Amino acid sequence: MKFQLFNGIKRWLTGCLLFFGVSCTNQTGPKETTDNSIYYQRIDSVKPLIQNGDLIFRNGTDEVSKAARSMNRIDTSFSHCGILLIENNNVFVYHAIGGSYNPSQKLRRDPIDSFLIPEEADRFAVYRYELATAENDSLSGVVQQFYRAGLKFDMYFNFLSDETMYCSEFVFKSLDKAMSGELTESIKAREWPFGISPDDLFLYKKSRLIKRVDF
Repeated sequence: MKFQLFNGIKRWLTGCLLFFGVSCTNQTGPKETTDNSIYYQRIDSVKPLIQNGDLIFRNGTDEVSKAARSMNRIDTSFSHCGILLIENNNVFVYHAIGGSYNPSQKLRRDPIDSFLIPEEADRFAVYRYELATAENDSLSGVVQQFYRAGLKFDMYFNFLSDETMYCSEFVFKSLDKAMSGELTESIKAREWPFGISPDDLFLYKKSRLIKRVDF
């Protein structure tokens, strides 16, 4: 048990330290592509499948994303995540991100095409929690409330504080509020590091894959 705990601490700290080490740098050069329209066609093909409140996960191709992937517990497919809301027939991603990507450090609201720039990501997936109508409405309200409040990114990855949040923490806590604390039950028995990684969200028993796209 002590060995497992030590490995957990080592993995968590390694991910955090690497994140701090590269967060002030720009991402690596763009991937070589012959025609980006092909990628955007794939993104467009997923849009009709999206419902309000779905979750989106992407895998970045830079060093920061590599650090973020190391913080996953089981499945390292994705490095970043957000919540999808449909507004005026357009799909937006609400997500918490910091570093040079987001100088204001505030919760971002980006069109899905901007969130999935092919040069910066090599795969993405949409997952869905089967929420009741009231829960879905509540989720939209919670997300909008965080956005209006200017929620800042948590550079220290402190899950126990709600004043700032990292990406998967924002998604988890938004869903948890909408689901009346149901998700909290899934982590009560967890040993340190006490936090939420992207794969905790998409591997959860009530999460269902809608579509995965590998560029």
